[in-house]
Amino acid sequence: MFPVEWWQLAERRLVNPQRAKESLEELLKRHRNPQTLINYLNQRRFTLLLELLDHSDCIRKFLINHPEDFQNTIPGLWYVTKRKEDYLKELRELITDSLPEDEFSKRLAYYRHRELMRILSKEILKTAKLEDLLVEYSHLPDAMLELAYERAFREFSEFYGKPIEENNREATGCVVALGKLGSFELNYYSDIDIMFLHSSDKGFAGKLSLNEFFSKVFQKVFTLMSNVTPEGKPYEVDLDLRPFGRSGPISMSLRSAELYYESYGRIWERFALLRARFSAGDEDLYQSFERDVRIPFVFKRSVDYKIIEEVQFIKAQILAQAKRQTYEAVNIKLCEGGIRELEFAVQSLVLLLGGKFPFLRESNTFKAIWRLNQKGVFSNEEAKFLEEAYEFLRKIEHRVQTYRCIQTQKLTKEDIPIIAKMMGYEPEEFEKKIGIYTKGVSNIFKSVIPSGEEKEPEPIQQAILTEDFVHAKEILSKLGFKNPVRTYNILLSYVHGREGINLSNYERKKLLEMLPKIVSYMSASPDPDETLNNFDKFFSNPTGRKVILSPSKEDVIKILCKVFSLSSYLSTLVSRNPDLVEDLLTLYQDFPEESLLQEEFEKYESTLKLSLENTFRRFKKVWEVRISLVYLAKKDDKYAKLKDFFKSLTDLADFIMKKLWEKLDLFRENMTLIALGKYGSSELSIGSDLDLVFVGRDHRDERVSLVQNFIRFLTTHTREGYLYDVDFRLRPMGTKGQLIPSLDFYKEYFSKYARTWERLAWTRCRYIAGDQDLYDHFELILENFLFDKPMGKEQKEDIKTIRSALEAQAKKGAETIDLKFAPGGIIDGEFLAQYFIILERMREPSMIKAYEKLVEKHPILKKAYEHYMFLRLVETRLRLSKERGTSVLSAQDITRVANSLSMDRDEFLEDLKLRMKDMREIFLEVFE
Repeated sequence: MFPVEWWQLAERRLVNPQRAKESLEELLKRHRNPQTLINYLNQRRFTLLLELLDHSDCIRKFLINHPEDFQNTIPGLWYVTKRKEDYLKELRELITDSLPEDEFSKRLAYYRHRELMRILSKEILKTAKLEDLLVEYSHLPDAMLELAYERAFREFSEFYGKPIEENNREATGCVVALGKLGSFELNYYSDIDIMFLHSSDKGFAGKLSLNEFFSKVFQKVFTLMSNVTPEGKPYEVDLDLRPFGRSGPISMSLRSAELYYESYGRIWERFALLRARFSAGDEDLYQSFERDVRIPFVFKRSVDYKIIEEVQFIKAQILAQAKRQTYEAVNIKLCEGGIRELEFAVQSLVLLLGGKFPFLRESNTFKAIWRLNQKGVFSNEEAKFLEEAYEFLRKIEHRVQTYRCIQTQKLTKEDIPIIAKMMGYEPEEFEKKIGIYTKGVSNIFKSVIPSGEEKEPEPIQQAILTEDFVHAKEILSKLGFKNPVRTYNILLSYVHGREGINLSNYERKKLLEMLPKIVSYMSASPDPDETLNNFDKFFSNPTGRKVILSPSKEDVIKILCKVFSLSSYLSTLVSRNPDLVEDLLTLYQDFPEESLLQEEFEKYESTLKLSLENTFRRFKKVWEVRISLVYLAKKDDKYAKLKDFFKSLTDLADFIMKKLWEKLDLFRENMTLIALGKYGSSELSIGSDLDLVFVGRDHRDERVSLVQNFIRFLTTHTREGYLYDVDFRLRPMGTKGQLIPSLDFYKEYFSKYARTWERLAWTRCRYIAGDQDLYDHFELILENFLFDKPMGKEQKEDIKTIRSALEAQAKKGAETIDLKFAPGGIIDGEFLAQYFIILERMREPSMIKAYEKLVEKHPILKKAYEHYMFLRLVETRLRLSKERGTSVLSAQDITRVANSLSMDRDEFLEDLKLRMKDMREIFLEVFE
């Protein structure tokens, strides 16, 4: 069918000639009119077709499934170059508005692979420079994103209404290209890094806010671009470089983006935005982003030495990996003198000098090399060498990726003869060329950005690097790990990768450098294995890894390891939301003042653009974590910082209640919000609910709906969780009583119907928000109720009766201890304090402060106070170790809580039981 000399010439360029021949036969079988293809082929086209079938399994499958596409696509290959508008024109002919979503994505994926086949053919035939091919290929996702955005915007505009800003202009959105897409250097099998912007968040699209509207639009764009179809995915889309990462909104308004980068932007985000450019949507909107956000953020007028330190650090890690090679494969991207090193060198210089010299503000590596040359940074020889090296290494990267049909940069020993043949080299010459270029790149990089001193690896680093199981097991056993094998496997999985964790070379080396300290911090904890479990939860989250692996975070890691050793509850919370604590351990080292809460709340409102409900919930969650971390990190006396912890959690609740009262415009109403229980005594702990009651100056039905709305706001579960659990059972008549009793009602109820246990409960009454004058009147009624009647034998009997009833609620079981309800528990301590508060006519809602005032006059309370504080301490540590508020110690909890108090399990259990026994004896002595 084809001349023998054609086969002979083609075979010299093929890796697997037999497979290529079989693939060609299969293609011809599937062709509707195979003779047209045979007639189209000449020797050069025949060789190209076989190379495509041989060099890439994905392209082979594509051509077999679409056997006519080769002859329909290849003509004009020598001179055809496509840009976004050319791709768009062809896509509009291929894809119509009426197509279902799955078919839309399928045709995008088909077109992507067809054009990849065309561009790969140009590279094989050397009809264009690689630099130009990368630009041409990078325009392809631009066009596809444009089409997807147009469809999504039109669909939701027709359904909800056009998005209109508050100035009556139509709101718009745009897609920003980042990474290699942004620098017009997209890999053939790379995902596309993008972020989404919209023009404003002030306005509406029908019933939707602009944030909600564009969230839907861009979610649809994401879906259209990443749907799995019979033709594959159009593209793998990565949104992780957007503001706030994965935890951030899918799209952000221009103003919010500006505030984010001003307030939160870090060095790595300057690197990310260096390669930002317009991709699709409203180009005018992008130009505003370029002018107002990107240029000021990326290019500083003064030299930023932090970037030098960052690159020095990265360079040191790369050199360390090269020195202790443990892999069979060469990573063309991450090896010494590899792609990443070259790119980092160029990008760092552009960032350092681009503020002073706008001419250097170029993100494309090829172009940036020559611009740096023109400024005298690189000599002519260096610039030429770097260009050739970059082109050669990127070609290897492409061939490895197209051969395997995955995004990889690893070149194994088995790959070398295959890739060498594809690129027209003998294996020895190919390896020699790799060595020349990587060594040269490394030398240039060293001369531009010198590295620091290299250090010999410590034992645990060496054991993990060399996979020395026996040595690692010995080291970890000595450090106190009960299961050193599991510990070794977890640490090894970080370095060598596992599902969900594949560290970059920089991340891997950063982790290896930090490993001795991390393992040391775990070893110093009461339970190293449990600490590692919680560390692993955090590290398994990509944002958590960023926190751990960020430069200069040793102090943060030390505190985090303490958290991981003491609190599974907090560990889980920060593992789910690691972005919430990325900076707080260095920024917030003490319990917050109200002014800081106010400042932060305003910042949340202006930057996050969440609904009011979710703004409150996010704010509360963040600050609860911060306050808890401060508590665990402080080195103060255990009871002093416990009291500060309770107060700080209470202050947070007070701030939220007052702010919510204000936001819901309840200040206009003649009513007051009052706290009882632990909230009333300013002694909230983790997981505490809020005991709330309301007072109205008089009875008005219309207030009820306002209060119900207030309660719904607190308790409704949203994607950010709920704000607080609320308990209204302490109000008159309990849950059956009026929601907002009037002053007169309280006066009558307290004088005629209230029972002894209610007198005890109302000692903890405290004003929170609302009409202060009304509360002052209420306080007079309350004090009459608390103090005017005697507290005699009858009342003591009532207290014993109610205590007995509460004891019946205590959880029971083998090695189960109910810290709250069991005999000698927290309730005993509270009843004692409340009884003496009434006896002494002391208006003090805090149980702790009341004890401190009472012990001098009533020595019997001294021991009760000590036991009460210990029980509250144990309860707090228990709640920090759980994912829910509880006061019941199980058998499993006992060890964990004992460890958190640096006590032996048996020692702790004995001490706890003795204290509860003594507390009960004091209780019975008082209420005999």
